[in-house]
Amino acid sequence: MHFSRTQWLCAALSLFVFAGLALGEAGIWPLEAFDRAITDAVPTLRTETLNLLMLAITGLGDSRFLVFAASVTVLALLAARAWREALLFGAAFALMPVIVKLLKMTIARPRPTVDLYGGVESFSFPSGHATNSALIYGALALLALAVFRKLPGRLLAAAFALLAVMIAVSRIYLGAHWPSDTLAGLGLAGLMLTLMSVVQDELRLPDAAKFVPFVLILLTAAFPLYLLIALPEARELYTALHAE
Repeated sequence: MHFSRTQWLCAALSLFVFAGLALGEAGIWPLEAFDRAITDAVPTLRTETLNLLMLAITGLGDSRFLVFAASVTVLALLAARAWREALLFGAAFALMPVIVKLLKMTIARPRPTVDLYGGVESFSFPSGHATNSALIYGALALLALAVFRKLPGRLLAAAFALLAVMIAVSRIYLGAHWPSDTLAGLGLAGLMLTLMSVVQDELRLPDAAKFVPFVLILLTAAFPLYLLIALPEARELYTALHAE
Protein backbone atom coordinates (compact mmCIF):
# COMPACT_ATOMS: atom_id res chain seq x y z
CA MET A 1 0.00 0.00 0.00
CA HIS A 2 1.62 3.24 -1.18
CA PHE A 3 0.81 6.67 0.29
CA SER A 4 1.50 9.77 -1.78
CA ARG A 5 2.77 12.89 -0.04
CA THR A 6 -0.72 14.42 -0.19
CA GLN A 7 -2.28 11.29 1.30
CA TRP A 8 0.28 11.24 4.14
CA LEU A 9 -0.54 14.90 4.85
CA CYS A 10 -4.30 14.26 4.86
CA ALA A 11 -3.93 11.22 7.11
CA ALA A 12 -1.67 13.08 9.54
CA LEU A 13 -3.96 16.12 9.68
CA SER A 14 -7.09 13.98 10.19
CA LEU A 15 -5.41 11.96 12.93
CA PHE A 16 -4.09 15.11 14.61
CA VAL A 17 -7.57 16.69 14.68
CA PHE A 18 -9.35 13.60 15.97
CA ALA A 19 -6.69 12.60 18.52
CA GLY A 20 -6.24 16.16 19.76
CA LEU A 21 -9.96 16.58 20.39
CA ALA A 22 -10.24 13.14 22.01
CA LEU A 23 -7.40 14.06 24.36
CA GLY A 24 -9.15 17.33 25.12
CA GLU A 25 -12.30 15.43 26.01
CA ALA A 26 -10.16 13.27 28.30
CA GLY A 27 -9.09 16.42 30.16
CA ILE A 28 -5.55 16.74 28.77
CA TRP A 29 -6.28 20.29 27.63
CA PRO A 30 -9.24 22.68 28.30
CA LEU A 31 -11.62 21.64 25.52
CA GLU A 32 -14.75 22.72 27.42
CA ALA A 33 -13.88 26.43 27.23
CA PHE A 34 -13.60 26.20 23.43
CA ASP A 35 -16.93 24.38 23.13
CA ARG A 36 -18.77 26.65 25.56
CA ALA A 37 -17.62 29.85 23.85
CA ILE A 38 -19.06 28.78 20.49
CA THR A 39 -22.16 27.02 21.82
CA ASP A 40 -23.14 30.00 23.98
CA ALA A 41 -22.83 32.35 20.98
CA VAL A 42 -25.07 30.30 18.67
CA PRO A 43 -28.49 31.37 20.07
CA THR A 44 -27.78 34.99 19.11
CA LEU A 45 -27.47 33.90 15.47
CA ARG A 46 -30.73 31.96 15.20
CA THR A 47 -33.57 33.20 13.00
CA GLU A 48 -36.65 31.45 11.63
CA THR A 49 -35.10 31.33 8.17
CA LEU A 50 -31.80 29.91 9.44
CA ASN A 51 -33.67 27.42 11.61
CA LEU A 52 -35.46 26.02 8.56
CA LEU A 53 -32.27 25.99 6.48
CA MET A 54 -30.27 24.17 9.15
CA LEU A 55 -33.05 21.63 9.69
CA ALA A 56 -32.99 20.89 5.96
CA ILE A 57 -29.19 20.64 5.85
CA THR A 58 -29.04 18.34 8.87
CA GLY A 59 -31.60 16.13 7.12
CA LEU A 60 -28.94 15.30 4.53
CA GLY A 61 -26.97 13.75 7.39
CA ASP A 62 -29.84 11.79 8.93
CA SER A 63 -29.08 8.09 9.21
CA ARG A 64 -32.09 7.11 7.10
CA PHE A 65 -31.07 9.34 4.21
CA LEU A 66 -27.41 8.33 4.49
CA VAL A 67 -28.35 4.63 4.30
CA PHE A 68 -30.25 5.44 1.12
CA ALA A 69 -27.32 7.46 -0.32
CA ALA A 70 -24.80 4.74 0.57
CA SER A 71 -27.00 2.02 -0.93
CA VAL A 72 -27.49 3.93 -4.19
CA THR A 73 -23.74 4.56 -4.44
CA VAL A 74 -22.79 0.92 -3.91
CA LEU A 75 -25.51 -0.28 -6.31
CA ALA A 76 -24.25 2.17 -8.95
CA LEU A 77 -20.74 0.75 -8.59
CA LEU A 78 -22.10 -2.77 -8.91
CA ALA A 79 -24.04 -1.75 -12.02
CA ALA A 80 -20.77 -0.40 -13.45
CA ARG A 81 -19.13 -3.75 -12.65
CA ALA A 82 -16.76 -1.98 -10.26
CA TRP A 83 -16.80 -4.97 -7.95
CA ARG A 84 -13.79 -4.14 -5.79
CA GLU A 85 -14.77 -0.48 -5.46
CA ALA A 86 -18.28 -1.52 -4.42
CA LEU A 87 -16.75 -3.79 -1.76
CA LEU A 88 -14.38 -1.03 -0.59
CA PHE A 89 -17.10 1.61 -0.33
CA GLY A 90 -19.66 -0.78 1.18
CA ALA A 91 -17.23 -2.01 3.84
CA ALA A 92 -16.27 1.55 4.84
CA PHE A 93 -19.93 2.65 4.97
CA ALA A 94 -20.82 -0.32 7.20
CA LEU A 95 -17.78 -0.07 9.49
CA MET A 96 -17.89 3.64 10.33
CA PRO A 97 -21.24 3.66 12.22
CA VAL A 98 -19.91 0.79 14.37
CA ILE A 99 -16.74 2.76 15.17
CA VAL A 100 -18.81 5.85 16.04
CA LYS A 101 -21.09 3.90 18.38
CA LEU A 102 -18.12 2.27 20.14
CA LEU A 103 -16.51 5.68 20.65
CA LYS A 104 -19.76 7.14 21.95
CA MET A 105 -20.14 4.33 24.49
CA THR A 106 -16.51 4.57 25.57
CA ILE A 107 -16.33 8.36 25.95
CA ALA A 108 -19.98 8.81 27.05
CA ARG A 109 -20.00 12.59 26.69
CA PRO A 110 -23.42 14.25 27.28
CA ARG A 111 -24.90 16.36 24.50
CA PRO A 112 -25.41 20.11 24.93
CA THR A 113 -29.15 19.44 24.67
CA VAL A 114 -29.94 16.61 27.07
CA ASP A 115 -32.57 13.94 26.32
CA LEU A 116 -32.34 14.62 22.57
CA TYR A 117 -31.91 10.93 21.81
CA GLY A 118 -31.96 7.72 23.81
CA GLY A 119 -29.50 4.88 24.31
CA VAL A 120 -26.05 5.14 22.74
CA GLU A 121 -27.20 8.12 20.69
CA SER A 122 -27.65 10.15 23.86
CA PHE A 123 -23.86 10.49 23.88
CA SER A 124 -22.20 13.24 21.90
CA PHE A 125 -18.59 12.44 20.94
CA PRO A 126 -18.04 12.11 18.03
CA SER A 127 -20.97 13.39 15.99
CA GLY A 128 -22.55 10.56 14.00
CA HIS A 129 -24.12 13.00 11.54
CA ALA A 130 -20.79 14.72 10.88
CA THR A 131 -18.76 11.51 10.69
CA ASN A 132 -21.05 9.40 8.52
CA SER A 133 -22.12 12.18 6.17
CA ALA A 134 -18.50 13.28 5.65
CA LEU A 135 -17.59 9.67 4.86
CA ILE A 136 -20.41 9.03 2.40
CA TYR A 137 -20.34 12.39 0.62
CA GLY A 138 -16.55 12.29 0.74
CA ALA A 139 -16.63 8.88 -0.94
CA LEU A 140 -18.83 10.39 -3.66
CA ALA A 141 -16.20 13.11 -4.02
CA LEU A 142 -13.49 10.46 -4.48
CA LEU A 143 -15.65 8.75 -7.07
CA ALA A 144 -16.26 12.02 -8.91
CA LEU A 145 -12.52 12.76 -9.01
CA ALA A 146 -11.84 9.26 -10.35
CA VAL A 147 -14.36 9.20 -13.18
CA PHE A 148 -14.63 12.80 -14.39
CA ARG A 149 -12.17 15.09 -16.09
CA LYS A 150 -10.26 17.48 -13.86
CA LEU A 151 -12.53 20.54 -13.58
CA PRO A 152 -15.95 18.80 -13.31
CA GLY A 153 -14.53 16.29 -10.85
CA ARG A 154 -12.95 18.98 -8.70
CA LEU A 155 -16.14 21.06 -8.67
CA LEU A 156 -18.23 18.07 -7.60
CA ALA A 157 -15.68 17.12 -4.95
CA ALA A 158 -15.69 20.68 -3.60
CA ALA A 159 -19.50 20.67 -3.47
CA PHE A 160 -19.54 17.40 -1.51
CA ALA A 161 -16.87 18.71 0.87
CA LEU A 162 -18.87 21.90 1.47
CA LEU A 163 -21.99 19.82 2.13
CA ALA A 164 -20.17 17.75 4.76
CA VAL A 165 -18.93 20.89 6.51
CA MET A 166 -22.41 22.46 6.45
CA ILE A 167 -23.95 19.34 7.99
CA ALA A 168 -21.36 19.56 10.78
CA VAL A 169 -22.22 23.25 11.29
CA SER A 170 -25.94 22.43 11.40
CA ARG A 171 -25.38 20.05 14.32
CA ILE A 172 -23.84 22.86 16.37
CA TYR A 173 -26.54 25.33 15.34
CA LEU A 174 -29.33 22.93 16.35
CA GLY A 175 -27.81 22.29 19.77
CA ALA A 176 -27.29 18.61 19.01
CA HIS A 177 -23.49 18.64 19.39
CA TRP A 178 -20.56 20.53 20.82
CA PRO A 179 -18.23 22.00 18.16
CA SER A 180 -15.48 19.53 19.07
CA ASP A 181 -17.86 16.61 18.42
CA THR A 182 -18.35 17.65 14.81
CA LEU A 183 -14.68 18.49 14.23
CA ALA A 184 -13.70 15.08 15.61
CA GLY A 185 -16.23 13.47 13.27
CA LEU A 186 -14.74 15.26 10.27
CA GLY A 187 -11.26 14.17 11.35
CA LEU A 188 -12.32 10.54 11.77
CA ALA A 189 -14.05 10.52 8.38
CA GLY A 190 -11.02 12.18 6.80
CA LEU A 191 -8.79 9.40 8.08
CA MET A 192 -11.06 6.71 6.62
CA LEU A 193 -11.36 8.57 3.30
CA THR A 194 -7.59 8.82 3.03
CA LEU A 195 -7.26 5.06 3.51
CA MET A 196 -10.00 4.53 0.92
CA SER A 197 -8.21 6.78 -1.56
CA VAL A 198 -4.97 4.82 -1.12
CA VAL A 199 -6.73 1.51 -1.79
CA GLN A 200 -8.69 3.00 -4.68
CA ASP A 201 -5.46 4.22 -6.30
CA GLU A 202 -4.33 0.59 -6.48
CA LEU A 203 -7.54 -0.56 -8.17
CA ARG A 204 -8.58 -0.05 -11.76
CA LEU A 205 -11.80 1.96 -11.65
CA PRO A 206 -14.00 1.03 -14.63
CA ASP A 207 -15.70 3.70 -16.69
CA ALA A 208 -18.48 4.42 -14.22
CA ALA A 209 -18.95 8.07 -15.14
CA LYS A 210 -22.42 7.53 -16.58
CA PHE A 211 -23.64 6.18 -13.25
CA VAL A 212 -22.47 9.13 -11.14
CA PRO A 213 -25.01 11.58 -12.63
CA PHE A 214 -27.66 8.92 -12.00
CA VAL A 215 -26.69 8.82 -8.31
CA LEU A 216 -26.76 12.62 -8.07
CA ILE A 217 -30.15 12.89 -9.81
CA LEU A 218 -31.66 10.18 -7.62
CA LEU A 219 -30.39 11.76 -4.40
CA THR A 220 -31.54 15.22 -5.50
CA ALA A 221 -35.01 13.90 -6.33
CA ALA A 222 -35.32 11.84 -3.16
CA PHE A 223 -34.29 14.53 -0.68
CA PRO A 224 -37.38 16.81 -1.00
CA LEU A 225 -39.58 13.74 -0.53
CA TYR A 226 -37.57 12.77 2.53
CA LEU A 227 -37.93 16.27 3.96
CA LEU A 228 -41.72 16.01 3.75
CA ILE A 229 -41.46 13.15 6.23
CA ALA A 230 -38.49 14.25 8.33
CA LEU A 231 -38.94 18.02 8.68
CA PRO A 232 -42.04 18.01 10.94
CA GLU A 233 -40.47 15.57 13.39
CA ALA A 234 -37.16 17.46 13.26
CA ARG A 235 -38.94 20.67 14.31
CA GLU A 236 -40.18 18.86 17.41
CA LEU A 237 -36.93 17.03 18.10
CA TYR A 238 -34.47 19.92 18.22
CA THR A 239 -35.75 21.58 21.37
CA ALA A 240 -32.94 24.17 21.42
CA LEU A 241 -34.88 26.02 18.71
CA HIS A 242 -38.00 26.15 20.89
CA ALA A 243 -36.29 28.40 23.42
CA GLU A 244 -35.91 31.22 20.89
